[in-house]
Amino acid sequence: MSLITKTAEGTLARIPVGDSAVIAALDTTPTVARRLQELGLRPGQRVSIMQSTAGGGRVIKVATSRYALSADALRGIKVSVA
Repeated sequence: MSLITKTAEGTLARIPVGDSAVIAALDTTPTVARRLQELGLRPGQRVSIMQSTAGGGRVIKVATSRYALSADALRGIKVSVA
């Protein structure tokens, strides 16, 4: 069972593999936030969780690109599931 319901908010770290969410905010350092935005991770963007990685990270899909993010980076990405 998902830890986030279909109307809940949380962080990208809590979204299970196979689900998707919409980025609500980036709650991290300015340097990390800038890098995430360069990758297309901006508020309003839908992302999908493709697979888990070692150490709690995830491979995510943004538009047509895939990126591996650390667990720390995922915890700084606030999302809503609609």
